[in-house]
Amino acid sequence: MAFSIDDGLLTGLLEVPDPDYQVVASGRELQRLCAEILGPREQPVIGLTLDEDGAPVLARADVRAVLGVGPRICLLCDDELLAGLREELGPRLALDRGAVRVWWPGACLRSDPAEHPAVIALQDEPDAATLEELALQFDLTRPRVRAHVRLIEDARAFVEHELRVAQQQSHRVHERLRDTQIECHSLRTRAEAAEASLAAAQRSSDRGRR
Repeated sequence: MAFSIDDGLLTGLLEVPDPDYQVVASGRELQRLCAEILGPREQPVIGLTLDEDGAPVLARADVRAVLGVGPRICLLCDDELLAGLREELGPRLALDRGAVRVWWPGACLRSDPAEHPAVIALQDEPDAATLEELALQFDLTRPRVRAHVRLIEDARAFVEHELRVAQQQSHRVHERLRDTQIECHSLRTRAEAAEASLAAAQRSSDRGRR
């Protein structure tokens, strides 16, 4: 069932003097948005939705103040449009009602969703907390930052692999040492038993001579 925004709110949003802000209110506008998200571009696209009361989860001015000039901000007005967005972009890049999503340049149907983060506006959570989380995810998933993070993760994975190999080698060395100690103990025990048998035999021989 489609969730509609009231005409007064829609008119007010459309009159906001921000050239990089758009209210997506029709299927045609949704098609253009999806083509933009999946097409070549230089700036990220920010998707806003409505909350349970029919108001944007975050105010456009607040998002702009946090993310700065450049990103395109789009408000999807109802559930039918969100369903159409999911159909066009797939579940990896979908946007659910009550959430905000960042689509960075290079987004495609096979993109890692973590690279195009979605932030959920929790019920009863202040807008400031949602904005702070959005700003954090925006900064952490910048393409240049992502490349550095990937290098760090690869280096950590390599170190963890080397540590596992060293631990396995240490375990094998410990097992060999233990086996050697057991063998030495067994040899010592047999040698002591042989010496005791030889001593007993010598004592018996000495008594026989007497």
